[in-house]
Amino acid sequence: MKLLFRAVATLIIVSTSLVAQLRVSGQATAEFFKSEDGMSQYTVDQGRATFAWRMDLFADAVITDRITFLSNFRMLQDQVLHIDLLAVRIADIASTGIFLQAGQIDIPFGSLGEQRFPAQNPFFDLPLMNEHVSALCESNYDLWTFSPEYAMRGDGVRILDQGLYDLGIKLYKDFGPFDVAVAVINGMVSATGTYAPGGLNANHGLGTVGRISATPFYGLTLGLSYGYGDFMKDVSDSPSSQLYDKSPDNYLQRIAGADIAFALEHFTLRGEVISNLWDYVQGVSLKTVGFSATARYAFTPRLSGAVRIGGMTFNTVSIREYIPAVGYGYSGPVGYVLYNGKWDHDVSRLEIAAGYKLDQSLLFKVGYQFNKTYGMQHDPFDNVLFLQTVLSF
Repeated sequence: MKLLFRAVATLIIVSTSLVAQLRVSGQATAEFFKSEDGMSQYTVDQGRATFAWRMDLFADAVITDRITFLSNFRMLQDQVLHIDLLAVRIADIASTGIFLQAGQIDIPFGSLGEQRFPAQNPFFDLPLMNEHVSALCESNYDLWTFSPEYAMRGDGVRILDQGLYDLGIKLYKDFGPFDVAVAVINGMVSATGTYAPGGLNANHGLGTVGRISATPFYGLTLGLSYGYGDFMKDVSDSPSSQLYDKSPDNYLQRIAGADIAFALEHFTLRGEVISNLWDYVQGVSLKTVGFSATARYAFTPRLSGAVRIGGMTFNTVSIREYIPAVGYGYSGPVGYVLYNGKWDHDVSRLEIAAGYKLDQSLLFKVGYQFNKTYGMQHDPFDNVLFLQTVLSF
């Protein structure tokens, strides 16, 4: 908490010295979860009923007519300060209408937008595509298809890395009904470089991401996104890694996405589909197709309801997998074994939620999350009930 106050104080001092116009706002969230206690990465706090909190602080400073400082600080109950956004934006470069954003930026892939934050998100987390931890182990890049507890502990690589922020530079411009954005970043959209050791680039190369969207008429936006670059961290000097003595820039991520946003009076609809391909060290390709769709309706100015569905499916591979020890759901031999099958379990999720505004700044939400994992002998008990209050200030 002290770090957060120091950061805000520093912003105020710097902004005052530059005679800048400082704008500060935020969201304070208190929540309650109760999930089932099955062995699953979706189980919250091992199934114990638990309270949690989150705070988002936004501090922007208008330095000149064309230069703006942007920031977003986030802290959870672990009291670790996360700096999601810390960037300088320069508007209308050389009178071209092009905007430049440099620093810790939001990556132009997909259409998360304000859904990143609790007051605008009708649910308690991001879409399944952004939250799912895959069977590709981040620490050594083994596939843990026989030992899923590694993914359950959060050691896997995500397909889309949660809120999608990274260090880099972004250029964007609108052309009438079209908006175009391109960015060069430290990591890739599956494994951003935001919290890499030292905060610098842990890969050999840089990732390239782009997005184009069109608004043919008011209320409808269509978007296309693409990302290309090496997603694996450079651990080529670690004998325990699949990347030992190999260059990570030979193993790339290629991901494409399409999205839609539609609004008509009290009804909104958002949808997104992605197709992801990871080059893998054993000469195979790890492919994923995912989707998410959210429908929301405001019954009254205070009361609203929402439904979200999402799913992910994975391709079949033939690899040699190392089994270091007996894992959950596996009781076979230890050592290298030949594996033929999907490289991760197909999953789906259904979420329902209701929100009620006690006043303009205070929102109360309640909802339930149904998770289903396919290809396992028993689908884990990992559904989640949540209650959440969000204060905007």
